Amino acid sequence: MTSGNCETTWFDREGQQRQLDHAAPADEVQRHHRALRRWQTHVWPIPDGAVAQRGTAMRRVADLPAWTPVGVGLLAAMAALAGGCAAKTTAAGTAGPQLDGVQQSLDRLAVQIDGDLDDRRAGHFLTYMAYQRPIRDCMADAGFDYTPPRFVNPYEHWQSVRPLGMYDEIVPVDPAHVTANGLYVAAGLTRAPTPDSDNPGHDRLNKARQAAYGAQVTKCQPPAKQYQNVTTPALAAKLFADLGTLVGSVVSTSEVKAQSAGYATCMANRGINAANREELAGVVRNSYAPLLDTDSGRLAVATTSPQFVTAKAGEQTAAQADADCRRSAYELTLTLLEPKLAAFEADHATELTQLAADWADVRTRAAEAEKTIDW
Repeated sequence: MTSGNCETTWFDREGQQRQLDHAAPADEVQRHHRALRRWQTHVWPIPDGAVAQRGTAMRRVADLPAWTPVGVGLLAAMAALAGGCAAKTTAAGTAGPQLDGVQQSLDRLAVQIDGDLDDRRAGHFLTYMAYQRPIRDCMADAGFDYTPPRFVNPYEHWQSVRPLGMYDEIVPVDPAHVTANGLYVAAGLTRAPTPDSDNPGHDRLNKARQAAYGAQVTKCQPPAKQYQNVTTPALAAKLFADLGTLVGSVVSTSEVKAQSAGYATCMANRGINAANREELAGVVRNSYAPLLDTDSGRLAVATTSPQFVTAKAGEQTAAQADADCRRSAYELTLTLLEPKLAAFEADHATELTQLAADWADVRTRAAEAEKTIDW
């Protein structure tokens, strides 16, 4: 059960490094802007070791293949869950004060290493500037007026950061977390889309000049080494990989694996065909499929409509079933982690102190860079 699904508020699959689509058709530079907006939303440096260790791509819920069949009756199954199956699930409980403290320690340590929301925004902004500024300057040298797309903070709607959410075994199972977050599908569908950015230097040109403009934009894009993995502390990548290895060593123990092994059967008993949280997210996303516009993928019904209310209730019920079916593995994982986390923090105390200073420098550099924006 370690393939996992991301939490939108967690760094795992949000952190997957994305390659920008550099092929901007000469006569469709606005597509280039849309590609840049997608890139702004997804690019974030992540240590290669964390990906290799898991042996799986780390994706956000939003990046899962659209409406992949997972073998359930979609809305009907979700409606059944919301309407009557919930009573059959194991009664939800809390892990207790001790394990709550372990979860808090893990979250705190992970954020110290991988940055809080302000750190993340700052690093992302520096990446944005390292990509956009060279294009703007290069285009100006070529006689073109290039207006970069507006900066989009991908963490704007996040409430917290839990960077190791690729491990199903440490996703919280407490009722408050489940009720507040579900599987983050409804939240993503109801969020307002990022508005398009204008590029008047392109739009006022005739078709022939627009073609030249588009070709020049492609030439002006900087090499990846100038903007990828260069704007956040190198020490963060090293410690993140170390912490991921530590958590992975616990998750891969025979004891935890034994507790995780019954997840698929447990979920099947609740009418859901899902072997892990990533598959469960696919099931839940499928339940919203009939409610979406086929062209934009956006919600096509009101959030007060009976169809949406039913789908959202199904998402909540599915999330509670998931928590119930992971509870024993979660509690054992945190129990085994407790002494290891304390040792990790003690062993890396000097590095953690240095990293705090490094993140402060990232925030300072981002604040200074923001003052230089002239578009």
